[in-house]
Amino acid sequence: MSYEQYNNSISPVTSQPVGNSPAPGATPINGVTIRTLQDTTTDAEFAGKLVVEAFRGKIAHNVTEQKLPATARYMSANNRGQAPAFYQRTLVAELEGVPVGLMQLKFHGDKYLNTADDDMLTSELGCWHTFRFACFSLITDEDVKKGKCYVDHICVDDRARGRGVGKLLLDRADYEARQRQCHTIYLGVLTTNRAMRLYERQGYHVTKTTSMCGCLYCCIGPPGKLYEMEKPLSTNIP
Repeated sequence: MSYEQYNNSISPVTSQPVGNSPAPGATPINGVTIRTLQDTTTDAEFAGKLVVEAFRGKIAHNVTEQKLPATARYMSANNRGQAPAFYQRTLVAELEGVPVGLMQLKFHGDKYLNTADDDMLTSELGCWHTFRFACFSLITDEDVKKGKCYVDHICVDDRARGRGVGKLLLDRADYEARQRQCHTIYLGVLTTNRAMRLYERQGYHVTKTTSMCGCLYCCIGPPGKLYEMEKPLSTNIP
């Protein structure tokens, strides 16, 4: 996730549809549907709070537990008024009409999807924690190569776990990547994250291991390992 000031001139990526299959989640599957994030207060607050809760440990490592509510307020406010590409790349999963999951995808040229309000961030977190949060955002940002799709983040509300929300979001990620003629989709995950089992079932495999030391330790947390996992995609879908 990037919160650096940037003149966002990203245009929506369009291509000819691959195959005739509908997008996963376009119609309910076990009560779960998927749609794009909307530029509304309700969606902005849902996304901001869920991301902070899902990545609580990493964010608290940079801003402290006491400032998590302020971080959620900032992230919620910053989800408003972004460029169209930001909302097109950010997908919301709903269970029986209630938002419960979130995923953001990035493609080549999407390095900075959203702009930031530095004054708001500083007023919420103070100078030191704003600096730490900015470093965290920069080091976890990804410059996606042509032909690839990056799952920037994916999270599901604890109350909806076990309902197939994460799987459907990942299926939708595959679909969106194929629509843009991507041959590979990939993501990063800590080795201690239980979601690894889901990624493996979805066809992802480990391609790179990075030790959590130096800048990564300072920005993400305790020593450990970070996996990069990827999945090859076929565009020959009926």
